Amino acid sequence: MKIILVDDEPMALDGISRMLHWERFDGQLVGCAADGQEAVELLEKHHPDVVVSDIRMPGMDGLALSRYVYEHAPNTRMILISGHGEFEYAQQALQYQVTDYILKPITREKLNSLEERLAAIRDELLRDEPPWYVGDQQLRERVIQALHKGDMAAMGELLISQDVRHSLSERRDVLGIQLLNYLFSYQEELGIDQKCLDAMRRKAILGYWRLTDQQQRLTYLAAQYYDLMELAENRKEKHTGPIVSYCLQAIEEHYTDANFNISNLAEMLHLSLPYLSTVFKNATNQTISSYLSSKRLERAQALLQDPAIPIKKVCWECGYSDPRYFAKLFKKHSGMTPSEYRNLHAGGTQGLDDEGEQS
Repeated sequence: MKIILVDDEPMALDGISRMLHWERFDGQLVGCAADGQEAVELLEKHHPDVVVSDIRMPGMDGLALSRYVYEHAPNTRMILISGHGEFEYAQQALQYQVTDYILKPITREKLNSLEERLAAIRDELLRDEPPWYVGDQQLRERVIQALHKGDMAAMGELLISQDVRHSLSERRDVLGIQLLNYLFSYQEELGIDQKCLDAMRRKAILGYWRLTDQQQRLTYLAAQYYDLMELAENRKEKHTGPIVSYCLQAIEEHYTDANFNISNLAEMLHLSLPYLSTVFKNATNQTISSYLSSKRLERAQALLQDPAIPIKKVCWECGYSDPRYFAKLFKKHSGMTPSEYRNLHAGGTQGLDDEGEQS
């Protein structure tokens, strides 16, 4: 059972690590941290079963760390150490499902209680229940990219890779659970009914967890990916057209607003930004950002032909709030500055120059 200790006092860390009878609960100390931020780095690296942390620390304290664990590592248990004056403060962590509290000063009797609690956690972990959430950002990005492209060949390469095959040969494999979680998380992006997805996810994970043979697990994962990717592709074909049409209409209506951006589009459609970007690019052969910039700069070219409109006002009316940035972008797009473009097409130098000053 992997454990992380967190305390801003080195002597406290050393004392607890030396005084605990680690063999009593099959414990392995995988790291010590001086604050919550260091603990987060260790969490992402080691995926511990338990974090034992002081509640009062500079920077990211134990309460903030409890919240992080609750939101990002729900299978990790959290035990807090607090002083008598901090217990009321520590009660706020109840909402983050903190497993237990230890009140200072730390005595041998309290350490015995901690060892008993850790032994109980170990017994819970040894039950044959699958971990419902595990995460690895690099793996997730690789899988999501293949899913967005509908690239079953890329997923096939991943599933037969040496690392995956080695992991699937272990009885208590969690990599397969990761892959199933990423698959079902992708389905959420497509707007599939959440209740239905939760039931499908639970059935798939339990079915996978019961398998003991490497080839059975590999075949099971491939089948799950093939079936759900096929479902996703059918759904995308049905909904891609309306999604792109909505984007084009929204850009037409809002591109002159400096506060409008592609994140707004994703929020309007309740889709993830990566998925929306992929759908738009597949349909139009250009990114949403480049399409939005083109719309704004085309309008700028039209407005610049009227010498009565100051360049700064052209900038604002095209959805840009910074004249200098606008001038830089315009030159990149057209090969000349706004004032050069105006002189060429309007035959005059009225209005403001590229820096937004009176010319």
